[in-house]
Amino acid sequence: MSVFVPDVLAGQVALVTGGATGIGKEICRVLGRHGARIAITSRRQEVLDAAALQLREEGIDVHVESCDVRDAVGVERVVAGVVERYERLDIVVNNAAGNFPAPISGISPNGFKAVVDIDLLGTFNVTKAAFEKWLQQHGGSVVNITAPFEGMGAAFQSHVAAAKAGVDSFTRTCAVEWGRYGIRVNGVAPGRIGGTEGVRRFAEAVPGSQGRRPNPLGLTGHGSDIAYMVLYLCSSAARLVSGQVICVDGAGGVDILKLDPDGP
Repeated sequence: MSVFVPDVLAGQVALVTGGATGIGKEICRVLGRHGARIAITSRRQEVLDAAALQLREEGIDVHVESCDVRDAVGVERVVAGVVERYERLDIVVNNAAGNFPAPISGISPNGFKAVVDIDLLGTFNVTKAAFEKWLQQHGGSVVNITAPFEGMGAAFQSHVAAAKAGVDSFTRTCAVEWGRYGIRVNGVAPGRIGGTEGVRRFAEAVPGSQGRRPNPLGLTGHGSDIAYMVLYLCSSAARLVSGQVICVDGAGGVDILKLDPDGP
């Protein structure tokens, strides 16, 4: 049961990248159930279509269009299409991300670059396009999905940690530069979220990681834990919250993040 009124985002439009699966789809569901019309972009059209069908069956207004966030021209096309279709764009959630758990010695330059390009460059491309095509003139809210790695080392996640540290810095800089336009920019850093592709891959790459406590609370998160934080940040309740990166990780996934990179 939601603690928010059902129409808290009534009339608003949200663009969610990587919103067809996992945490992204749950963000779409929660924002949609609270009144927002949802635009989703992802690389695979068939996955987008499946997500759209499911969300529409739940009564959510959904528009989908495939795009690789690394492609600035494609991103501009998608953002322009959302504005043309709905005549507004109030919320942008940068959720698209790349990840494959591996020690530093097992990551190729191309592999490292791919994760940085999706996570960091993709966030830049989408945010800049939204700013130029709507937010600069009308204000709005941007939420970047990041990771709780900035203050600690993260074994098997060097590429993600580097990319997300850049996203965190970009988040704070956007908030400072764009506050004058009525734009709030924040980040949400999930801990271990059960049932996601990332958790499955980590368990396969690092035997024994699933048996460890996920955080001091001993709780494995759900996609809704992240989605409701995004909802809060996009709502008027957070009107003075900007430039923040909020960890939703049960006080830190230290048992996972500080594994020996040379063994389980």
